[in-house]
Amino acid sequence: MATSLKKLLIGTSVAVGISATASLPAKAASFDFNNSETNYATYTHNNSNNNSNLWIKSNEAAAISALTDGNLQTNVELNYTNETNSSSVGFTATAGKHTAKVSSVTTAEFNTFQGEWLNGLLNAYQPLKNVWNSSSALVQSAALEAFKSSVGFGDPNIGEFSLDETGAVSMKTLGFLDLKPRVNSILDAAVNGLSSPMAKVYLAPQVNSFKAVLGQIDQLQISEIVKVELDGVSEYVYSFNATDSGFVAWDDTAGKSYSGVYSWSKAGTPAAVPEPSTILGLMAIGGLFGAAKRNANKKA
Repeated sequence: MATSLKKLLIGTSVAVGISATASLPAKAASFDFNNSETNYATYTHNNSNNNSNLWIKSNEAAAISALTDGNLQTNVELNYTNETNSSSVGFTATAGKHTAKVSSVTTAEFNTFQGEWLNGLLNAYQPLKNVWNSSSALVQSAALEAFKSSVGFGDPNIGEFSLDETGAVSMKTLGFLDLKPRVNSILDAAVNGLSSPMAKVYLAPQVNSFKAVLGQIDQLQISEIVKVELDGVSEYVYSFNATDSGFVAWDDTAGKSYSGVYSWSKAGTPAAVPEPSTILGLMAIGGLFGAAKRNANKKA
């Protein structure tokens, strides 16, 4: 009886130990910026009269710190130098068996999902969708360029990024809390830049209608776009819903940059852990087989 109780207590201890191990927090990711991709910079938000430390260029340690320090005022801008959308710049995060490759989006890549992105934008703002459907192709084209130009999707600012051993991933990008002023300005410039008086007469009323509908929207929120490849599966991450960051970039005289935070996340898949009762049952079965084998040896 004492021996059986001892085995039961040992088995219970093992089961509890396994359960406790499984409940430990997943380890954070390690980061690697490709050494050939030097076109990134870390915004330090150093509020001083000397701007020399405001941006730290191509410094991997500073970039990793900004992505993981929990401070959105420090962020990493990919494709920092040219912002032409012609090159892809990014980093790789690894945690356990999971790998996430994060990069800026080129024009060629954006063209592959531009329709999906535009539909998402119009569905997020029904008034825009209504006026879009009644606008001419020229106004639609001008509005699309205004949306794209106001966001500048080829140089995303990433404030936070995390990946853990379960494959759970989350990211926060920084942008504008309200893009209406920028979009309106770009639309006005497009109309004023027309060389044909007749074209202006034709397009101006439609553009004004578009701007009037924009005025009905409380805040126009469009995030920058980031390409995320998680364990070999790629997707383009963007959002039309921001929260107020509570701050703006120190060097932005207009006081708009970094005013909006756009969040994205995916749940991981924790490893399945057997119930303690299941483990005890398996151990009991193993004990029965062991006892049977010993009895057989004695008889032999």
